[in-house]
Amino acid sequence: MTAGAGELRYFVLADRAVPYLLARVRWPDVAQAITARSPDWLDDPGLFDLPYDPGAVTVSFPQAACVAAGWGRPLHPGSADGVPSYIRRMPANWSDLSPSERRAWGLESLGRGRSSPRRVRRLRSSQAKVFAASAASAAAGANGHVAALAGAGAGRGSAETERRRDMRVRVDGRAHIRCGDTTTISVGLVDLSEGGMGCVLPEGSPLAAPGATLGGPFLLEAEATASRICLDVAGQTSWQRGTGASTQFGVVFGHLDEGESEGVQRFLAAACSRRGRR
Repeated sequence: MTAGAGELRYFVLADRAVPYLLARVRWPDVAQAITARSPDWLDDPGLFDLPYDPGAVTVSFPQAACVAAGWGRPLHPGSADGVPSYIRRMPANWSDLSPSERRAWGLESLGRGRSSPRRVRRLRSSQAKVFAASAASAAAGANGHVAALAGAGAGRGSAETERRRDMRVRVDGRAHIRCGDTTTISVGLVDLSEGGMGCVLPEGSPLAAPGATLGGPFLLEAEATASRICLDVAGQTSWQRGTGASTQFGVVFGHLDEGESEGVQRFLAAACSRRGRR
């Protein structure tokens, strides 16, 4: 481990961008994790190998706290004392868990239910319908900073600077963006696609200038469904505009892998379905 003495590091493992394991690690005394189905901290010395697993995503404390909150577990700085231990055979392989490990962490169903091409087409069709409805609403002159951002693609200073690769869909939620090694900003999430997202934050909050690189990862949560995804990609601030009470800005994502793309599609489908029932 290269972390300094006393420094806890946080990691998530995700399936199709959905976090399923959250760990906190500090050599040589802290190796604890929780999962969605096992939200009580479990000590496992195999977690000391997790930072070297290619599937592990390093997250900040605020991002880790968001994941834990989604599983009903408040996250506090520091480690828990007196937690039960899982005794395993070493070394650990977090990319290929054994049946015993899956049972210990409540991950028996991990990796099942991957979307078929037909399911993906339905997801994209649902997104297209919601996008069309949102565009019509914006054209009718909806008010408020959220509505303004939803229509920002047609606004002055944004269409010219952001060439969207994919169709954006309206999503009410939060985005927790890691900037550098120590800073995480939490902003309002307004629209999302596999190519990027539109966000809004209060006036006066720090934000990188247009064209600046954001190292990621991006942790996104939908307000209506309480679902979360973690995109382990870099990004770039594509445009920025102040409105007096807030700042609107766009982010373009780097390349998403197949699992992350499917995760975004599922995330949007759930948000669209929830909005359709209101």
